[in-house]
Amino acid sequence: MKTFFTQPIGNLARQNAITFLVLNLLFVALQLSGTTALDALEDLINFIWGFSLATIVITAYYLAEDHVPDYWRSAHSILATVIIFGTFLEITELEDGFLPMYFFWAFNSLIYSVTLRGNGVFRPIYENMTILGALFLLIGSSATLFFGFEPSDSFQQFGFIGWLVLIIGFSLGNYFAWGDKSITSNEVE
Repeated sequence: MKTFFTQPIGNLARQNAITFLVLNLLFVALQLSGTTALDALEDLINFIWGFSLATIVITAYYLAEDHVPDYWRSAHSILATVIIFGTFLEITELEDGFLPMYFFWAFNSLIYSVTLRGNGVFRPIYENMTILGALFLLIGSSATLFFGFEPSDSFQQFGFIGWLVLIIGFSLGNYFAWGDKSITSNEVE
C-alpha cells in the first residue's frame, strides 16, 4: 500500500487519467441508459472523480514545467483545491452541482492547452480536443454562471458533446503525455 502513495508521479498521473476517463464514461452510460444501479455508490464515485481530476491537475505542472512559469505550480494547487472543495459540496448536497468549479476548470484547461499548444508536451489531437471541449464547457458554464441564461435542450446536446470531447482529450492527452515523457527520460519521479 505504501508504494501506491509513493509511486513515481508519471505512474500516478497515468492511473488517474484512466480512472477519470472510465468514471466519466460510466456516468455517461448510466445517464443515457436511465439506470439507477449505482445510486448507492454515487457519492463515492463522485469523490473518486474529484480526486482523480485534482491529481491530474496537480501533476500537470510537472509534466509541463519546462514550458510554463514557476507560479503555475501554485495555480494548479489552487485549482485542485477548488475541484476537491466543489466535489465535497456536490457530495454533501449543499449545492446541486457546483457550476463555478466547472467554469474554473474549463477556463484553466483552455489557458493551459493554448499555452502549451505546439510545444510537444501533448499530442496535437488531444491538444485540439481539450481546447474545443474546454471552449464548449466555458461558454455553457459562463452563460449560466454570469448571465443566468439557461441553455436550451439543443444547446445542451452540444454541451454534452463538448464535455465528451474535453474528457477524452484531457484524460488521454495526459495519459499519453506522461507515457511519452517517461520514454524520453530515464525515470519520471
